[in-house]
Amino acid sequence: MKVEEKRILLWLLLSLLCAHLFSGLANDALSYDYTASLECLEKPHKPQYGGGIILNPELNHGLKGWSAFGGAEMENRASGGNTFIVAHSRKQMNDSISQKLHLHKDKLYTFSAWIQVSSGNTPVTAVFRTNSGPQYAGAVFAESGCWSMLKGGLHRRFFGPC
Repeated sequence: MKVEEKRILLWLLLSLLCAHLFSGLANDALSYDYTASLECLEKPHKPQYGGGIILNPELNHGLKGWSAFGGAEMENRASGGNTFIVAHSRKQMNDSISQKLHLHKDKLYTFSAWIQVSSGNTPVTAVFRTNSGPQYAGAVFAESGCWSMLKGGLHRRFFGPC
């Protein structure tokens, strides 16, 4: 199936890049939630840590804070009490949605997101784009008809945008 035929539904109620600070040395550290859902669920869970540093993680303000990346187009949708972002009209694998973050040096960031694809079973990877290049931080095989949890993390070696 062509990439443009697959519409990846990126529900960010659990916020893609739900980056929260996890550092045992810092006063502002949060305890880490080690749980992860291995099941594909009918309804995704709410955002961990209130969405962390993500702007508008539950999409209560439409698409505010979110941007299309590459050639993707995005739209806000709702179904069964869920609000989510659909990335569509994708031509390349990396065409998706994004949010610009400013991460601090020597901090460990974690994130999680609930992902669904329009058909089949497809690998979805979380990528943090940095000045020093892409940092791959997690992956999941997303399925159609249910929500798969993508959870991962990265250590930020430099201060700056991501």
